Amino acid sequence: MAILIRGGLIVTGDTQDRRLPAGDLLLRDGRIAAIGPDLAAEAAALGEPVETIDARQSIVMPGLVNAHTHSNEGFEQGAYDNLPLELWLLESYPPEGMPALTERQHYLRTMITAIQSIRSGVTMVQDDLLHAACTPEGLDGAARAYLDTGLRANITVTLWNQGMLDSLPFAREIIPAELQRKLRESPIPTTKDYIDLFHRHYRNWHGREGRLGVILGPCAPQRCSRDLLEECAALSVSLDLPIHCHVLETRTQAVTAAALYNRTMVAHLADLGLLTHRTTLNHAIWLTAEDIARVGDARASVTHNPLSNMKLGSGVCPVRELREAGANVALGSDGPTTSDTADMIEVMRAAALLHKLGDADYERWGTAADAFRMATMGGARSCLAQDRIGSLEPGKSADVILLDCNAWGFIPLNDPVRQLAFSVHSEAVTHTIVGGRVLMRERRLESIDEAAIKAEVAEEAERFRREDMPRMRAGAAPLRPHIAAIYRRAMGTPLPGLPDMWQPSPTNLAAR
Repeated sequence: MAILIRGGLIVTGDTQDRRLPAGDLLLRDGRIAAIGPDLAAEAAALGEPVETIDARQSIVMPGLVNAHTHSNEGFEQGAYDNLPLELWLLESYPPEGMPALTERQHYLRTMITAIQSIRSGVTMVQDDLLHAACTPEGLDGAARAYLDTGLRANITVTLWNQGMLDSLPFAREIIPAELQRKLRESPIPTTKDYIDLFHRHYRNWHGREGRLGVILGPCAPQRCSRDLLEECAALSVSLDLPIHCHVLETRTQAVTAAALYNRTMVAHLADLGLLTHRTTLNHAIWLTAEDIARVGDARASVTHNPLSNMKLGSGVCPVRELREAGANVALGSDGPTTSDTADMIEVMRAAALLHKLGDADYERWGTAADAFRMATMGGARSCLAQDRIGSLEPGKSADVILLDCNAWGFIPLNDPVRQLAFSVHSEAVTHTIVGGRVLMRERRLESIDEAAIKAEVAEEAERFRREDMPRMRAGAAPLRPHIAAIYRRAMGTPLPGLPDMWQPSPTNLAAR
């Protein structure tokens, strides 16, 4: 059914940042048919039933895009603190003790991210589904969850065929021989295994209901063999698909690049043909000036994940420098066990505030408008969907959210974008619409039975916490002191050409 959204304060999010103080939005056949001050006559002229949503007490905005998350971590919210990435990875993805979940269990984990997304005004998710087991159940379960909730989603097929000994610096010097032997005995899928799995998922899910995409997810350069990365580059070109890859998230990874390639990760990707406008680099914190120029010249994207970067102590993404170089910057929550939320309004707040620190030049500080742009058109561009989503414009998909003007954070209403970033919480979102379908109306989900799903998720999540997590911790325990030693040694390794953010000071932060 066509929908007429009447009388709202419309924030289009287009390149001119056009706003209508009391405008109408006409949605038809899953797209935005018209935007204007009074579209009642246009709606009547359709000659078909039209649902009217009274938006006179609402702010109408484009749906938010979460450009980087890991829904497979949903059962581990709040499980960890004070762990840098390398130690957190050991706990969350241990070499022994990882549970083999059913498709339904994967489905329920993804539901946590999907429902939090809808409730916080997210209409598109780019889900970097880390599932190193190289079996189909993980992506099958996630895809069904997104189809059932009605969200738009790009889902990566994880590609990760280099073990710990080949992807961490100093590993063979520090990890004892017996543990190294055990690590070498653990089976690792081949390049062919991963590429076959990608093609299987692409055939089964890509393009389903016009909302699902299956994309390429080489986990990180150091975790992928050269031939696997080259296969990704070729598939990205032949299928015109995004590549979603973790790059230089931590200082340890910068040290790893020097040890493995004698150049930076970005230079390595460029040499293999992976640095293009289709590529999104997740985190991209430990970049040299040359790296930033390369990313900009390639018109590649970067996902900024401020909550997880802060929680893991990874550092601060050079957002302004990347944008000035010509790169696209999107916004992501990262996984629910490193940011511990899929609420993109919370992520926007962090992005709008973080970059005011460490630079005395206040005219260069990040703004709420910057954060909003990263959460809408920046995310759309990362998904290669900028012509379809990310702003409210005629012809684009009808991905729309409504927020309550009477929410405390909008009183008085000075600027809707600033107050979205600084003042309100996700409770202000009343309606979430994807492709003209209302997924949430007046804070009630219409696409699924939320109470029933919540009960099933809670039961399965508690079982995971009680039964699976102790086995995961036991699997990680023998390696903990050795990964900690690798981390500490990496922290003390000089990195020529990079500002050392490990002990931030006003001097070195301002230099960025």
